[in-house]
Amino acid sequence: MFRKVAKAAIQRKREFISQQIANLLWAYATKIGIVDKHLYSSFILPIAWAYAVADVHAAPLFNDVFVKKCVEKKGSFENAALFQLHQWHLWQTKENSNPGLPIELLDRKYNAFTCEEPRVSKLQGDVVAQLSSIGLDPKEEFSWVVAIA
Repeated sequence: MFRKVAKAAIQRKREFISQQIANLLWAYATKIGIVDKHLYSSFILPIAWAYAVADVHAAPLFNDVFVKKCVEKKGSFENAALFQLHQWHLWQTKENSNPGLPIELLDRKYNAFTCEEPRVSKLQGDVVAQLSSIGLDPKEEFSWVVAIA
Protein backbone atom coordinates (compact mmCIF):
# COMPACT_ATOMS: atom_id res chain seq x y z
CA MET A 1 0.00 0.00 0.00
CA PHE A 2 2.79 2.46 0.91
CA ARG A 3 4.52 1.85 -2.42
CA LYS A 4 1.28 2.52 -4.32
CA VAL A 5 0.68 5.70 -2.35
CA ALA A 6 4.24 6.85 -3.08
CA LYS A 7 3.83 6.16 -6.80
CA ALA A 8 0.52 8.04 -6.91
CA ALA A 9 1.98 10.95 -4.93
CA ILE A 10 4.91 11.28 -7.31
CA GLN A 11 2.59 11.28 -10.31
CA ARG A 12 0.36 13.94 -8.76
CA LYS A 13 2.99 15.99 -6.88
CA ARG A 14 1.93 19.24 -8.58
CA GLU A 15 -1.41 18.99 -6.81
CA PHE A 16 0.09 19.04 -3.31
CA ILE A 17 0.35 22.06 -1.06
CA SER A 18 3.30 22.43 1.32
CA GLN A 19 1.49 21.03 4.35
CA GLN A 20 0.45 17.92 2.44
CA ILE A 21 4.03 17.31 1.31
CA ALA A 22 5.24 17.65 4.89
CA ASN A 23 2.53 15.29 6.17
CA LEU A 24 3.27 12.68 3.53
CA LEU A 25 7.04 12.71 4.06
CA TRP A 26 6.58 12.69 7.84
CA ALA A 27 4.32 9.64 7.56
CA TYR A 28 6.95 7.78 5.54
CA ALA A 29 9.79 8.85 7.84
CA THR A 30 8.01 7.64 10.96
CA LYS A 31 6.81 4.30 9.56
CA ILE A 32 9.51 1.79 10.54
CA GLY A 33 10.92 -0.18 7.63
CA ILE A 34 9.39 1.95 4.87
CA VAL A 35 11.93 4.01 2.93
CA ASP A 36 10.97 5.22 -0.50
CA LYS A 37 13.97 7.12 -1.83
CA HIS A 38 12.19 7.92 -5.09
CA LEU A 39 9.39 9.61 -3.15
CA TYR A 40 11.81 11.78 -1.16
CA SER A 41 13.92 12.68 -4.18
CA SER A 42 10.76 13.71 -6.04
CA PHE A 43 10.13 16.38 -3.43
CA ILE A 44 13.69 17.66 -3.01
CA LEU A 45 13.05 21.10 -4.47
CA PRO A 46 9.97 21.93 -2.39
CA ILE A 47 12.00 20.90 0.66
CA ALA A 48 14.97 23.05 -0.37
CA TRP A 49 12.64 25.96 -1.09
CA ALA A 50 11.04 25.60 2.36
CA TYR A 51 14.47 25.81 4.03
CA ALA A 52 15.25 28.92 1.97
CA VAL A 53 11.98 30.66 2.84
CA ALA A 54 12.39 29.80 6.53
CA ASP A 55 16.06 30.86 6.36
CA VAL A 56 17.18 27.69 8.14
CA HIS A 57 20.79 26.83 7.37
CA ALA A 58 21.24 23.10 6.67
CA ALA A 59 24.60 22.58 4.98
CA PRO A 60 24.63 18.81 5.60
CA LEU A 61 21.31 18.50 3.76
CA PHE A 62 22.29 20.56 0.71
CA ASN A 63 25.51 18.80 -0.16
CA ASP A 64 26.97 17.05 -3.20
CA VAL A 65 24.25 14.37 -3.05
CA PHE A 66 21.56 17.07 -3.27
CA VAL A 67 23.31 18.69 -6.25
CA LYS A 68 23.71 15.28 -7.91
CA LYS A 69 19.96 14.59 -7.52
CA CYS A 70 19.17 18.00 -9.03
CA VAL A 71 21.43 17.27 -11.99
CA GLU A 72 19.88 13.81 -12.46
CA LYS A 73 16.36 15.26 -12.46
CA LYS A 74 17.11 18.47 -14.39
CA GLY A 75 15.35 17.25 -17.53
CA SER A 76 12.12 16.59 -15.65
CA PHE A 77 11.90 19.87 -13.74
CA GLU A 78 8.86 21.94 -14.63
CA ASN A 79 8.85 25.71 -14.23
CA ALA A 80 7.53 25.59 -10.65
CA ALA A 81 10.45 23.38 -9.61
CA LEU A 82 12.92 25.61 -11.45
CA PHE A 83 11.48 28.65 -9.64
CA GLN A 84 12.03 26.88 -6.32
CA LEU A 85 15.57 25.94 -7.32
CA HIS A 86 16.27 29.53 -8.33
CA GLN A 87 14.98 30.90 -5.03
CA TRP A 88 16.95 28.28 -3.10
CA HIS A 89 20.08 29.24 -5.05
CA LEU A 90 19.51 32.94 -4.28
CA TRP A 91 19.34 32.02 -0.61
CA GLN A 92 22.52 29.94 -0.87
CA THR A 93 24.24 32.92 -2.50
CA LYS A 94 23.04 35.19 0.32
CA GLU A 95 24.50 32.68 2.79
CA ASN A 96 27.83 32.76 0.89
CA SER A 97 27.43 29.09 0.03
CA ASN A 98 28.41 27.64 -3.30
CA PRO A 99 26.28 24.56 -3.82
CA GLY A 100 28.07 23.68 -7.06
CA LEU A 101 25.15 23.59 -9.48
CA PRO A 102 26.42 23.18 -13.05
CA ILE A 103 26.17 26.25 -15.32
CA GLU A 104 23.57 24.55 -17.56
CA LEU A 105 21.20 24.12 -14.61
CA LEU A 106 21.98 27.62 -13.29
CA ASP A 107 21.05 29.09 -16.67
CA ARG A 108 17.91 26.98 -17.00
CA LYS A 109 16.50 27.88 -13.59
CA TYR A 110 17.41 31.57 -14.04
CA ASN A 111 15.78 31.76 -17.47
CA ALA A 112 12.62 30.04 -16.23
CA PHE A 113 12.38 32.42 -13.27
CA THR A 114 13.04 35.63 -15.17
CA CYS A 115 10.89 34.80 -18.21
CA GLU A 116 7.74 34.33 -16.14
CA GLU A 117 5.47 37.35 -15.81
CA PRO A 118 5.25 38.40 -12.16
CA ARG A 119 1.98 37.74 -10.38
CA VAL A 120 0.79 39.92 -7.56
CA SER A 121 -0.20 37.90 -4.52
CA LYS A 122 -3.18 38.86 -2.39
CA LEU A 123 -0.77 39.81 0.41
CA GLN A 124 1.22 42.07 -1.90
CA GLY A 125 -1.97 43.69 -3.18
CA ASP A 126 -3.15 44.29 0.40
CA VAL A 127 0.21 45.78 1.43
CA VAL A 128 0.32 48.06 -1.61
CA ALA A 129 -3.26 49.19 -0.96
CA GLN A 130 -2.47 50.00 2.68
CA LEU A 131 0.72 51.87 1.81
CA SER A 132 -1.09 53.80 -0.90
CA SER A 133 -3.91 54.67 1.51
CA ILE A 134 -1.43 56.47 3.78
CA GLY A 135 0.05 58.46 0.92
CA LEU A 136 3.06 56.31 0.05
CA ASP A 137 3.86 55.26 -3.52
CA PRO A 138 5.32 51.72 -3.41
CA LYS A 139 7.23 50.47 -6.45
CA GLU A 140 5.81 47.00 -7.19
CA GLU A 141 7.76 46.17 -10.31
CA PHE A 142 10.84 45.18 -8.29
CA SER A 143 9.21 43.30 -5.41
CA TRP A 144 8.77 39.94 -7.18
CA VAL A 145 12.45 39.52 -8.03
CA VAL A 146 13.68 39.55 -4.45
CA ALA A 147 11.45 36.73 -3.30
CA ILE A 148 13.43 35.61 -0.26
CA ALA A 149 15.81 38.42 0.64
